[in-house]
Amino acid sequence: MRLILITFSFIGIILSTSIWAATEGPATVYKITMTQIELCTGAPLADEHDTTCTGSVIVGTGEKTFNITSVSAGLEVGSWLSTAGLPMGVTFTHAKPTIKREIVFKGSVDAEAIGDDSPGDTNYCYCRSESDSTFNSTAGKYKSLQYGKCEVTEALALANAEENTFYVGTDTSNGTTICANAACDSASNGTTGYTKNPTVEDYKFGLAVNDPDTSTDTFNMIFKLENSYTVGLIAPTITLAFGTSLAAYAQEYADGSCFMDFFYPQSTTSITE
Repeated sequence: MRLILITFSFIGIILSTSIWAATEGPATVYKITMTQIELCTGAPLADEHDTTCTGSVIVGTGEKTFNITSVSAGLEVGSWLSTAGLPMGVTFTHAKPTIKREIVFKGSVDAEAIGDDSPGDTNYCYCRSESDSTFNSTAGKYKSLQYGKCEVTEALALANAEENTFYVGTDTSNGTTICANAACDSASNGTTGYTKNPTVEDYKFGLAVNDPDTSTDTFNMIFKLENSYTVGLIAPTITLAFGTSLAAYAQEYADGSCFMDFFYPQSTTSITE
């Protein structure tokens, strides 16, 4: 029996005009909704947003939500995928997952800005997710960085973190709103650039991620298989594993104020027998 092993970890959204410290922390809830996974015989990769999948064969389709912090998530995803009908003798070199831009997670991050107060000060910022936080009504959900709640200790942030819905943004040069309160209607809202860059330092971060406009509710990525796979007589089994230890992202943008974002799934993909 052949095994296709697709291992998901996380890489962050890069904020192009960020001037603050950016830190990561664990997610205790992380729900993604997959709509499709394809294997590809090649990928042109014209630029970092080119997710063209040549010779595409779909091995998973139909909207399915997984909490990838669950130990059973890999088995649940595996049961959703199917390798029936893979063309004999065809060699696959890349994988392309399609995921909804709506991500539900709960987490906390030590977000105190570099050079700011030391731990123990009353305005120290351990940023945690806040269930009441939403996007800016003018900028929209794909051009907003949602408010997070600062706590003075890590223990409080972990205890008080709440499940909330976040969104994979559309890239902007300086058109993304930083929400200064939960309703994102504050006069103190800021703006920043927002850039999805999957090619930072290592191909394992993904070779490309598309940049959908604000009318599109899914995004997709291209990953290189660790080893190319040629279809043989025995249909392979597909297994997925997940990691969420650094899935939450936060920045303190003013003293005692923070916003939260998430790290979108990326993978290394291996095929073994």
